[in-house]
Amino acid sequence: TFDAVQLHQNQPTERISGSAGDVLEDDPVGRLKVFVYELPSKYNKKILQKDPRCLAHMFAAEIFMHRFLISSAVRTLNPEEADWFYTPVYTTCDLTPNGLPLPFKSPRMMRSAIQLISSNWPYWNRTEGADHFFVVPHDFGACFHYQEEKAIERGILPLLQRA
Repeated sequence: TFDAVQLHQNQPTERISGSAGDVLEDDPVGRLKVFVYELPSKYNKKILQKDPRCLAHMFAAEIFMHRFLISSAVRTLNPEEADWFYTPVYTTCDLTPNGLPLPFKSPRMMRSAIQLISSNWPYWNRTEGADHFFVVPHDFGACFHYQEEKAIERGILPLLQRA
């Protein structure tokens, strides 16, 4: 269990118990719908096939999030009912011989995926990507976010504020 810090003197301390597994097993069906784009394998599967070390890498969250969402109860095959759109681009799986991620190709990959999605599906364009997400587990992810200023203006924070 975890005791949250009491923010105000007269407010009771909130007690949070359970594990992350409890949260993931909570029945989200009917509350959250995520559409997972089926992108060409050059954005994910081929990268992993090229270098399977990525599966055991400390930045493997992008792979495991993709796998989780594919089999999750929150996944919808109908993009019209989706709350969120997941774009499975493995940005940190292109590794050097030493096992370090190569950040230089990642922005190009993300731009290419956005171009593909916005050209072939209407969903990116209707919100300018505000309801879309990538998993970029390396700390350089924030540095190469495509059109970062636009994303901050129209992205997740304003979307949540409007919710």
